[in-house]
Amino acid sequence: MIGMWVAVTVVLLGGAEWIAESIPNSYVYKREYMETHGGEIKTLILGSSNAYDGLNPSELPAAFNLANSSQTLEDDYRLLAKYIDRMDSLETVIIGLGYHSLGEAQETHRRTYYTIYMDLYPRWPISKNSLEVFNLELLTKKIIKYAVSRDVTRCDSLGQRLGHTRVAAENGDEWWNKDVESLVAGDRVRGLEDEGISGLEEMAEMCRARGVTMVVVQMPVMKAYKEALPKEQVALQDSVLRALGGKAVYIDASEWHIPEDGWYNATHLTSEASVDFTRRIKESL
Repeated sequence: MIGMWVAVTVVLLGGAEWIAESIPNSYVYKREYMETHGGEIKTLILGSSNAYDGLNPSELPAAFNLANSSQTLEDDYRLLAKYIDRMDSLETVIIGLGYHSLGEAQETHRRTYYTIYMDLYPRWPISKNSLEVFNLELLTKKIIKYAVSRDVTRCDSLGQRLGHTRVAAENGDEWWNKDVESLVAGDRVRGLEDEGISGLEEMAEMCRARGVTMVVVQMPVMKAYKEALPKEQVALQDSVLRALGGKAVYIDASEWHIPEDGWYNATHLTSEASVDFTRRIKESL
């Protein structure tokens, strides 16, 4: 009897995993785009959700947005290392950073997506990142969402997030449309991670060796958010980025003016605001 229940459980979990891995998502789309069109890209965008939302590839030369939600600098490094030698047209790599980017990874479950869908980390031997069924709560939500809306890919043809619009912000449609205090609480870090800093330096060296310009952008945030962050965290991240020196171009856009209706929340731009912001980045270069 126990053996039968074990077999049923294995079949059910296997079926759930098969369904989950069959659902379209931004990770699969971006991997396939890089494999098919990587050689045509002149401007590659990396980073977490700040860059995923705020850097609009349609405003840059032959650009693609390879950023994603809670993407770590280690993920960025591995993505660049995986594709850079296939990118014969590459001229510029832009990395958009938030004030959490040099701290510990916030959403560690996302390592699973980079393992399964982007082949950045080894899937075998089996680990907590090898299968989506190891996080049943998120897996269930994903399957239900897809069953209801058929909408989970969440990026446009050039890799920028879809849905971060003024209307969505006004309606509070997204679960992560949080207030300033909640965002600050999540973005405080105890200290900067050596792994993230070394990742930036290694990416800069990788680009330099291939004649590619690397640009590091401190993405814009609301004034109230920046003032609520620990001052030492802000100062330390700024000093680390400035210390890149001749290895990379550093643009501190954290206090650039953004129209009031250009914020999705205190640290993310709407799709409308990303157009003008990206044009200003282009002009700065």
